[in-house]
Amino acid sequence: MIRLTTPAGLPPGAGEQGDAMESSATTKALARSYRWIVLAIMSLICFSQYYIYDSITPLGTLIKEQLGFSGAEYGLLFSFYAVANVFLLMLLFAGVVVDWLGLKVSGILYGFLCFLGAALTALGAWKGLPGLLGGGYGWLHTAFLPSWSPELKVMLLGRMIFGVGAEAILVVNNKVLARWFKGKELAFAYGMNLTIMRLGTFLALNVQAPAAGWFGLGGSLWFAAAIMGGGFATYFIYLGMERAARGRMGAPGVTEGGGVAPEEKFVLREAFSFDSSFWYITLLCVTFYSAVFPFQSYAPDILVQKFGYSVNAAGHYTSALIFGTMIFTPLLGLYVDKKGKRATLMIIGAALLVPCHLLLGYTHFPPVVPIFFVGIALSLVPAALWAAIPMMVPESRLGTAFGVVGYVQNVGLMLFPYLAGKIADAHTTTVNGQPVVDYTSTMLMFAALGVVGVVFSLLLKFSDARRKTGISIEKVLTK
Repeated sequence: MIRLTTPAGLPPGAGEQGDAMESSATTKALARSYRWIVLAIMSLICFSQYYIYDSITPLGTLIKEQLGFSGAEYGLLFSFYAVANVFLLMLLFAGVVVDWLGLKVSGILYGFLCFLGAALTALGAWKGLPGLLGGGYGWLHTAFLPSWSPELKVMLLGRMIFGVGAEAILVVNNKVLARWFKGKELAFAYGMNLTIMRLGTFLALNVQAPAAGWFGLGGSLWFAAAIMGGGFATYFIYLGMERAARGRMGAPGVTEGGGVAPEEKFVLREAFSFDSSFWYITLLCVTFYSAVFPFQSYAPDILVQKFGYSVNAAGHYTSALIFGTMIFTPLLGLYVDKKGKRATLMIIGAALLVPCHLLLGYTHFPPVVPIFFVGIALSLVPAALWAAIPMMVPESRLGTAFGVVGYVQNVGLMLFPYLAGKIADAHTTTVNGQPVVDYTSTMLMFAALGVVGVVFSLLLKFSDARRKTGISIEKVLTK
């Protein structure tokens, strides 16, 4: 049996966390607010990651017009976010890395990749790219995939690198919160964390289009890259807070009596041994998020094409989806902490997607209403889902577990944006020299994903009821 001896979930570095906790907690106890400050600091790098992911969403029309991308090529900007994570298994590897090397090294590594990827994405849309590459510009155009422009290739490289870092940073974030919020406040902590992260999406949808008007398309993406750089810098503040908390009452691993709780060792042979409930929640995750995030990417263009909104207004109205999550996710997290019912909330959230997507695809019902309720669904499921995983998996394998969930989720995030773009291209006609897209079939695909999500959420509920080990995710955590 292979044992990796770095303490799971603790910042690495010559056993720095373990050494500091060998002595009893003799210094002043941490204030109760300390872990909430940790949450706020950790949420900032994820806020930046969410901002970058959707920084191109309200710019879809401009990207296609100014860079000459087709609908499918625009969809590739979202699909390539997941390419390395899926085909090179980078996210599975990242989960093991977080468990093995700890939070310090893995957080710095993956935070830097987020910034590098954001910068390359901006570089691809920059008007000065041909001059910067010189003769390499022509080579990049013809050396491989000549039907793709050099701008597209550079942007896809940036989105792929960003995807590796961004998904791994979420693994780091989830493990940090699981360590600091063991017990009844975990779901509320995840809810607050998601609210701050989705504020990044909300601002991206409302700021990026005006920023393109002020700075141009490329300038707006450089602005987004600067935000990612600032978010990366905040991770070093978190590491400082971990160092200051070592061995003090209230820190992870320190017991009420001032002793040190036994550390769970990471066992490589057991890394991927999960029960059926875990796999059902993983499959629910991929179908649910594939019905939401790719839809969100196309929502502004749907509002422009079908409902006649301007580009700026479409970005603002799409942000109604995120606004709903910002209000309801922490409230639902608080409900989960007090009442449980995690599987039940996941069933309701998945089912809510179906009528919302059908209304947008088949009617002219005011679109802000179903978009807002997609946001409600995006509060119901994550508030319950992410807090349920630590109830199923021991802390020593949490990084790996979150990596597995993220990997399967990335399969959907790679496949369905591209499929949505191909379906949209197949239903595109030209009217007065302008492309007109019928998104009805695309919305039917998203509704079908919602139906499949309902099936997996029901299977999760039935499987959890039969689970003989651990606490049912329907119950309230008391410690």
